[in-house]
Amino acid sequence: MKILYIDYNMFGKEDIIGAFIKLGHEVEIVDAPLRFGENSAKTRQILQNTIHKKEYDVVYTSNYYPMVSNICNAVSVNYVSWTYDSPRIALYDRSINNQCNYAFVFDSEECLRLRGRGVERVYYMPLGVNTERVDSIVIADRDKRLFSTDVSIVASLYNEEHNLYDRMYSKVDDYTKGYLEALVNAQRNVFGGNILEASLDDTIIDVLKQYAPYELDKECLADHRYIYANYFLARKTATYQRKDFIRSISEKYELKVYTPGDIKDIPNAIHMGTVDYNTDMNKVFKLSKININITLPSIRSGIPLRALDIMGAGGFLLTDYRADFEGALEPGVDYVYYTDIDDAMYKIEYYLNHEKARAVIAGNGKQKVEQGFTYMARIKDMLEIVNE
Repeated sequence: MKILYIDYNMFGKEDIIGAFIKLGHEVEIVDAPLRFGENSAKTRQILQNTIHKKEYDVVYTSNYYPMVSNICNAVSVNYVSWTYDSPRIALYDRSINNQCNYAFVFDSEECLRLRGRGVERVYYMPLGVNTERVDSIVIADRDKRLFSTDVSIVASLYNEEHNLYDRMYSKVDDYTKGYLEALVNAQRNVFGGNILEASLDDTIIDVLKQYAPYELDKECLADHRYIYANYFLARKTATYQRKDFIRSISEKYELKVYTPGDIKDIPNAIHMGTVDYNTDMNKVFKLSKININITLPSIRSGIPLRALDIMGAGGFLLTDYRADFEGALEPGVDYVYYTDIDDAMYKIEYYLNHEKARAVIAGNGKQKVEQGFTYMARIKDMLEIVNE
């Protein structure tokens, strides 16, 4: 196949291109500044001029982009997208029903939800890791001094100034504030489920539409309940959950936190700033005795990329529950999951005191990722669906 890879500096770029090439495909790369919400005339012209050559069997992007789909559909070129972000409102754009689409999503519940809205060309596809590249990363003595720790968390805190929730919250009436606070705090104590959308009633949504308007196309397959629950409330919930974990763990254990967010109010945590995804992040996972994953509530069932990255690097994973782990990975054998903060604290203590058990689980998880979650395997699976 001749594949056009649209380059805009997304996660896994080199790994995905490398997998295409190793599988025997020809890859051409075009640089186009695709970002969520961007639909500039310049970007459109770049893509139209390239795709209209009609020389490609497949056009590929990480994450789904309606503009790319519409351009591919106009000239009957297969468009393969692999979405790793959640939420992703672009998946609910009317273009998702274009006949050119092969839209792969990492969350099986998201896939079923889209199919329930009549979308036929959407497919469940878990994410991947390039374990060969990760294994080639050399751990120096400096790395051991810098990254070794009892527990680590690599995560965004979504607490940037003027985030969507806080901007909206400052405008609404006291009743709505109380309602939203109660809902976020209820979700704050739920690990492995999402109650946000089901709990937003029409009256509250009407208030939010007034103070935090979000324009949806009349043919969009999602509604404002989806937007407010997943872009506003889910991220605020994640802020609370992640800071709850950081506070609790750092009071008892050495905890290194890798985030651009502000944790000055948690003095016991060691704030390490950001970490490079392709290199140092994998060193963190290898050198931490326990790696914590706290999944965004908007990810309903999918295995987060962070969890696979941890296991793929040979790290010990302690994560919240998601249904898509089942069948592919075995809890207590390949990874460990917690049900709440108290359970997480108990399991941190247990596995810090049982080094052999921790090492066995980390080794099993790495082996499972090597066997079934590589970019090579995933790209092969996707292209087989296209060929069929």
